[in-house]
Amino acid sequence: MKRLILAVVVGLTTTGSASADDLIEYGKHLSGECTTCHRDGANERIPPIFGWPTDAFIAVMESYKKGERDNKAMVSVATSLDAEQIKALAAYFATIKPKDP
Repeated sequence: MKRLILAVVVGLTTTGSASADDLIEYGKHLSGECTTCHRDGANERIPPIFGWPTDAFIAVMESYKKGERDNKAMVSVATSLDAEQIKALAAYFATIKPKDP
């Protein structure tokens, strides 16, 4: 697994692109910090992010990076990520089916 993640990271940094599966796997690798708070929607104060469309996820993260949204924890997370990492997270979370209410 470590070799796969390293290969994905190296591929992303050297070629600037990766296959959809590699991007999803990289997003899965990065998702640990996100899923600490964003779980299955059980916490009404923290919105679920599973199943979000990629463009919506990217737009929200970019709005945190630009300071258009003011949640300090999310601003910190968003500003620590580059565009490729946000794209990978968006690809990964779009693949997860949200739990039915």
